[in-house]
Amino acid sequence: MSSTCVGIVVAIPAELRSLCREAVGVGARLAIRDQALIAVSGVGEQRAAQAAQTLADAGVAGLVSWGCAAGLDVELPAGALCLPESVVTADLQRWPTDAVWRHEVVAALGQRAVFEGALAHASQVVASSAAKRELAARAGAVVADMESAAIARVAHRHGLPLLVVRSVVDPLALTLPAIVTDHVDDSGRVPLAPLLRGLLRRPGDLLTLLQLASGFRASLASLRTVATRTGDNLLLAQALSRPRPEARNASTDRFTPESALD
Repeated sequence: MSSTCVGIVVAIPAELRSLCREAVGVGARLAIRDQALIAVSGVGEQRAAQAAQTLADAGVAGLVSWGCAAGLDVELPAGALCLPESVVTADLQRWPTDAVWRHEVVAALGQRAVFEGALAHASQVVASSAAKRELAARAGAVVADMESAAIARVAHRHGLPLLVVRSVVDPLALTLPAIVTDHVDDSGRVPLAPLLRGLLRRPGDLLTLLQLASGFRASLASLRTVATRTGDNLLLAQALSRPRPEARNASTDRFTPESALD
């Protein structure tokens, strides 16, 4: 393994398609040459923490939270790319991402629009527009996911630089149907039987599912752009060669409405 090998946590196998052509399941770990080590964690905080810890134990030089996110801001359509400056936990702690690394990636994307701001932890799928607005107001965030906070904690515990790369799959205005929220499994899939039963009861949900599928394709396309522009190592080696600013004590940096203006 390279001394600058990057560790990437991906929640579901479908998101992995934005990084490589390998078809693996939840729990798998794969290497891209000696540049990257990828762990497919499954959905949720605990699984993401275990995957990130596995990568840290393997000796990676930095951690990445990679995949899709829920949009919490009206300005972010499906496919909007977000490289958050910080991750806000459920108890409103704010864990910063690595500014040098983030700036390297943004620069490599050229004219591509990139949103920064904060990402909020969601303990469960944020299904409705109302729930998204509530989380945005509480955390001061523009996107949300269920894994990045756990990965941020592991990165901080091991003194590793953290990068979060997320793309919006369901914008603020899109409310997810119960077919998805009630039956999605650890791999991010909805089994066929409950899907068909749900559509028989609520055929109008088909349009929302088609919108969600379109959003997922747009999200994967945005993530592929990052992978293509930054290479297998996601510019970690380049970022580590830059002068490093003085580290902050993120564990005691709690979010307040005033701090969002800093």
